[in-house]
Amino acid sequence: MPIVVQNWYYITAGREAEALDIRRAASQVRLEAGRPVGRILVPAEPGAGIPNFIWECDYADNAHRGADAAWADNSPEFTAVRARMAQCLDRFERIVFRIA
Repeated sequence: MPIVVQNWYYITAGREAEALDIRRAASQVRLEAGRPVGRILVPAEPGAGIPNFIWECDYADNAHRGADAAWADNSPEFTAVRARMAQCLDRFERIVFRIA
């Protein structure tokens, strides 16, 4: 069953551009490793309570999503980018959906 993962990024004020650059760098690491790149969504109209941006990625099923998560946890390059992003975050949420 297809899976969609969304990572919601709530960024510390003043670090929005830096965080978006870091997310783009993470996507580049994924591309270079042959992993799904996903897409970055930014609000058409920013507002209170919504994330500064969302990274979204589709997977064929839970097994593919699990393999990708294992890669991310074990990739030194991706781990380094993840650590940089953590310095910009006020809050982070990951939501996993299945397509009905």
